Amino acid sequence: MSQVARMPRVAVVGVLVASSCLCAVMSVPSTANAERDAAGWVSQVIALPPSGANERPPVATSVAIHPDGSTLAIAGDDHVVYLWNLRTQQFANRLVGHRDWVRTVTYSPDGKLLASSGNDQEVILWSTAARPSLVRRLSMDEAVATVAFSADGSQLAAIGFAKTLRLFDAATGSTIRKLDCPCVDMRALAWSADGQFIAAAGRNGKVRLWDAITGRATVDFKSHEQRIRDLTFSPDGSQLVTAGEDRTIRVSSITSDDKFILNTGNAKVLALTYCGPDLLATGGSDNTIRIWDLKERTEVALLTGHTGSVAALAYGSEMLVSSGYDSTVRIWTRERSIADNTPSATPRVGALPLPRLQ
Repeated sequence: MSQVARMPRVAVVGVLVASSCLCAVMSVPSTANAERDAAGWVSQVIALPPSGANERPPVATSVAIHPDGSTLAIAGDDHVVYLWNLRTQQFANRLVGHRDWVRTVTYSPDGKLLASSGNDQEVILWSTAARPSLVRRLSMDEAVATVAFSADGSQLAAIGFAKTLRLFDAATGSTIRKLDCPCVDMRALAWSADGQFIAAAGRNGKVRLWDAITGRATVDFKSHEQRIRDLTFSPDGSQLVTAGEDRTIRVSSITSDDKFILNTGNAKVLALTYCGPDLLATGGSDNTIRIWDLKERTEVALLTGHTGSVAALAYGSEMLVSSGYDSTVRIWTRERSIADNTPSATPRVGALPLPRLQ
């Protein structure tokens, strides 16, 4: 039975530690502030609640920020999608409809739909109205690793543990076409910002690009020696960035042979997201988040605080959100803009300033 359950209010005063309450919410400074970033980073920690009295808190493997910066969607292995209100800093709803691990959540570009999917071989589209509701179920033939909306929101692409990329009509749920993928364990998927290309990759380290209009595969190339865990186009569409279990990040030009590699040492790279035109955030198996200046091709900040692998990242509304295997979500802000060097009056989460921390 599908349902949308209302979450009780949780007060936040300094540091709140809850045993019988739904969650714990803390505002704490990043331990990496003094070491790696003179401007200083602040992270707000959202501790996820256990599903039952004798259960552990869920592992959070996907996060998504609503386009208007009001809401954070969080999903993981307890089959539930949590909605966190970024303005009130409280859980607003929990979306119950999946029967297994929810591997991914993403908002449509206009923010009217939230897509979730995972091991139950279904993609669920939820309305994001004041009272969220289940709009439609889309069936797949395999567990779904990730989904992505096209730039105009009219199509939804889905891949998983099979050799097929499926394109759905987001309005009707009908299948537009099926595309052949380079391997049977697909993990990473992205649309270019102009809607011209779709890129996907997985276990064999190969990336395939398709013409999104015709569905024709335009290029295959070997990017990593091991499984690719995430990929994304640059905001201007000129580059494709891939991250993998071979402990490297590879940045490749779409229009030329120019490419370069960033090394993370001993950390597998599990997630990445752009934080501006030339800034990239990556999360890995060493429990850290690295910020890279792609123009200078160097690491510029290291964010610590997670005690498990960082499985997912999202950026929007001047905040970087991370989640992982320690059953927490962190909202990272900085006293100057993440995307540029313009100082701001206060660190910001969504539309509200965070309290300054001493």
